Amino acid sequence: MKKPDVIKQVADVSGLTQGDANKAIKALVKVIQSTLKNGGVISLSGLGSFRVKSRKARQGRNPKTGEIIPIPPGKKVSFKPTTTLRKII
Repeated sequence: MKKPDVIKQVADVSGLTQGDANKAIKALVKVIQSTLKNGGVISLSGLGSFRVKSRKARQGRNPKTGEIIPIPPGKKVSFKPTTTLRKII
């Protein structure tokens, strides 16, 4: 499902116009991005929680040449679904 489909369904379910649903989704995305950027956790009841996790430096391998290359430490976004969501799926 792509963003226009999500906007249409949110508008249908909530009774908002598609323009208002689009604004709401954009605002939600901005809030999630800024919270994760600042190291926070986002918990949405019935859906799950988003958090940033750190990854250690490690060695990888170039699949084409087989050469071992260092992979620097980094961060990734982690999502943990709620028990309710896991049961639905």
